[in-house]
Amino acid sequence: LRTKMKKLIFILMVGSLFAHDVDDDFLKWKRYFRGGLIQSENNGLGVGTYFRLKRSTKFTFKDLRLFAHWISDDDTYFKLRYKDSYKFIKFDNLYKFTVVSFDRNEKIGLNIRSHGSSGVGIFLLDYSSGHINSEISFSYDIMDHLNNNWKSSYLKLGGFWDNELAFMESKLEFEVLYQISDAEANDNLSRIEILFELFFPINKNFTLITGYEREHFFHKSSGYSIFFSIGYKSPLNLKL
Repeated sequence: LRTKMKKLIFILMVGSLFAHDVDDDFLKWKRYFRGGLIQSENNGLGVGTYFRLKRSTKFTFKDLRLFAHWISDDDTYFKLRYKDSYKFIKFDNLYKFTVVSFDRNEKIGLNIRSHGSSGVGIFLLDYSSGHINSEISFSYDIMDHLNNNWKSSYLKLGGFWDNELAFMESKLEFEVLYQISDAEANDNLSRIEILFELFFPINKNFTLITGYEREHFFHKSSGYSIFFSIGYKSPLNLKL
């Protein structure tokens, strides 16, 4: 039953990318690929890849991402994430969103974690070369950690800054997850998640990317990684 549910959710995630919107003549599809090197906090060196498919209109944003990292046989990471956002038509600086993700991390004994989040966001600053937005949501994890299952609920706050210059782009994502469900101190999964990336364009399609990501738990050991990769992006001529 659990396997069938995972397949159903995945089909819904992909199918939602092709869902129709209200009439809108601003429709863009983009695809992204990456491949490169990853260094973990214990100086382990490995390889990683990334795929992203994005569909955006004037009022909607649909984003599917796949991450895969390999450092050693007992240090691998896999994540599939889908985000669906809708701007309010009369208040277009506000939007609502839903996020669904699945990840596996063998290093910490995490077999599978299903994560869901639903909330609202606001564009705090929108300028010619970028924007700053913030989000608040109710989130949950369904864990299969060392073959023990439990569900944790969170209040989630996030801040995001995208900036684009002629010679460089930058992205900063900062999210705080505060656990609100009952938990013992050693089971408290409240955490801060940070992602910082720099993009240096090589030409129209290829980019050199370097970045830092960290998952900092308040009551558990934390980890980080540094990565260097070559990225490729191009538009897709789809009318769906």
